[in-house]
Amino acid sequence: MRKINIDRLDMVSFLNGLVFYAPVALLVRTNAGVTMTQFFVLQAILSLTVFLFEVPTGMVTDRIGYKNTLILAQSVQFLAKLLLLAAFVQSSYLLFVSEAIVEGFAACFLSGTQDAYIYSVYQNERYAVKMARVANFGTAGFIVSTMFYVVLYHFWGICALIIATLVACGTGILSVAGIAREPVAKPDMEQENGGIEGSVHEGIVAVFMNLRMVFMVLLASGFTLAFLLINFFYVDKLILCGLPEELMSVIIIAYSAIQMLAEKLLDHLKSTYYRAAMLTSIILSGMVMILFAFSQAVVTVVVIMVLLPLFLSFPAFILDSMQNTHIDQCGQSDKRATVLSIANMVGNLMELVFLFASAYIVTIGVSACFAGAAVLLVASGLGVFLCTRVPKGKMSAPARSGRLKFGE
Repeated sequence: MRKINIDRLDMVSFLNGLVFYAPVALLVRTNAGVTMTQFFVLQAILSLTVFLFEVPTGMVTDRIGYKNTLILAQSVQFLAKLLLLAAFVQSSYLLFVSEAIVEGFAACFLSGTQDAYIYSVYQNERYAVKMARVANFGTAGFIVSTMFYVVLYHFWGICALIIATLVACGTGILSVAGIAREPVAKPDMEQENGGIEGSVHEGIVAVFMNLRMVFMVLLASGFTLAFLLINFFYVDKLILCGLPEELMSVIIIAYSAIQMLAEKLLDHLKSTYYRAAMLTSIILSGMVMILFAFSQAVVTVVVIMVLLPLFLSFPAFILDSMQNTHIDQCGQSDKRATVLSIANMVGNLMELVFLFASAYIVTIGVSACFAGAAVLLVASGLGVFLCTRVPKGKMSAPARSGRLKFGE
């Protein structure tokens, strides 16, 4: 039997996935007197915090290091959970606002940092596999907490759910403190001579003044939009097909488990085939999303609901690897967190627009939203594919040198 090697980073991801109150996240607020309008304001505050402070926190990360930032992010996340408990107990909307802001800062510090840490330790060849593995442990934590929340909620109520999540998050601080420190990035010769164009800022700008990076950022925002649609509109599609809302819990657990296959797929795929595999899976995702948008067949809809997250997450991990390689090729490996934070801002902006325009988006309809997202994915995926083509007779060598979702 093959031995399963679980490191501290895997354990941190599992512990952070243990959000026991996630199935009743809305009730945590409404039972404390928060109205639906106030709830969406809280979500907007969280998203706005991330959008405004994503880049500044990325700069801090590049200064203090990835491991130190991961410890800081976990500690800030623990503080956010503590504020959530206090807000629920005291039914204080002001504390809920404070929790949303602190949660936003935790997301800012974590955004790109974990990805950058993994890339710095595992390099390009194993990066995508390790990213998928860490994500799988988070998914496993989510599944476990979803199964146990029923017992905790039935016997001890919402307060017990928050406390259990708080304990898991606090244990995560101890776990992340034990991870190895990342290797020190060695600046390229261009950086030692003043950077690409003579300054750090111009070097970072040069990363984005490139059609390939533009398409990669657009593609990443396409993935963000696709997962937003899944989170918001899967239930609506169930209702349109005449299925009970209660089936959503089963579907969430099913697609979460199947999504974990991304690690195995990446593990058996050579990095030289990443480019073709990413385009193939993006085109498949687009076709499936369009079929999902217009199909009313119950079996077809349910099967797509279960498989689509896997189809989307597989190329998303490859895209992360390509972004990091591009950063290396531009000689900005020591500014990785800053660059990735800037790239993530497009996805954050899309989430903000989605939240503020949710009423209008609903009037457009589920079908049009999924079809539009499919077009964006395929178009930007083709752009990335064409801009990263390998010259004839040459094999691209991966650069050697560590990159969403807010907490529940």
